[in-house]
Amino acid sequence: MKKYVIANFKMNKVDSDITKYISVLSPLVADSDVDVILALPSVSIKTATSKLSKTNITVAGQNVSEFSFGSYTGEVSAEMLKGVGAKAVLIGHSERRTHFGESDEIVNKKLMSALKSGLISILCVGETIFDKTNGNTIKAIQQQLTKALQSIYANELKNIIIAYEPVWAIGTGVTPSNDEIHKATKAIRNVLGNMYDDEIASNVSIIYGGSVTDFNCKEISKITNINGVLVGASSLIPEKFGMIVNSFSGKRKK
Repeated sequence: MKKYVIANFKMNKVDSDITKYISVLSPLVADSDVDVILALPSVSIKTATSKLSKTNITVAGQNVSEFSFGSYTGEVSAEMLKGVGAKAVLIGHSERRTHFGESDEIVNKKLMSALKSGLISILCVGETIFDKTNGNTIKAIQQQLTKALQSIYANELKNIIIAYEPVWAIGTGVTPSNDEIHKATKAIRNVLGNMYDDEIASNVSIIYGGSVTDFNCKEISKITNINGVLVGASSLIPEKFGMIVNSFSGKRKK
């Protein structure tokens, strides 16, 4: 199964910064067999894709509208993202849920819109510190995932990557133990198995996100139930992100 290492730049870097970043990162990961994706601010996607045409790096949006077109000032549709070169998009990131009030129902609508347009959808789920403290980690994940995948057909799962991102680990410098990540991602596969079937569940890519760094990436890469990572702050430095990418590379391209 493919490995994915995804950078989430969040609201950082302008076009000139991203151009410099790409020039440093590209040679560092050129021999990797990992699928490298940069989730960039929408205004920089076109610039980035023009610089990445001869590399093994692709670009994703960080958000997408639930609507296809119309009077929705400030929104960006899935077709617009595709039009400037995005191949994928983040959906349901905890910062969108927390800061902008995105519900599970909205996440579901955004997911359907992205899939309809052919974008790879990186669906984020994860528990809060309240959920964790009260022993509701698995229940929270099950609820988010079940609602997000409502009306999603089995054949559409090939275009979905599920990112397990415990909210309490994002930007805090604290990460779950490998055993905790394994249990949570196993729960995700169990939900998929119940909603679809075990064979389908085993073929869905699941990645981990939350304070992934160049220091802990090798340890995280040992977890057998995940297919890569979603990286926040550490992805902003190309040398660090390159190390993370290569820690997940099972072999080198010839």
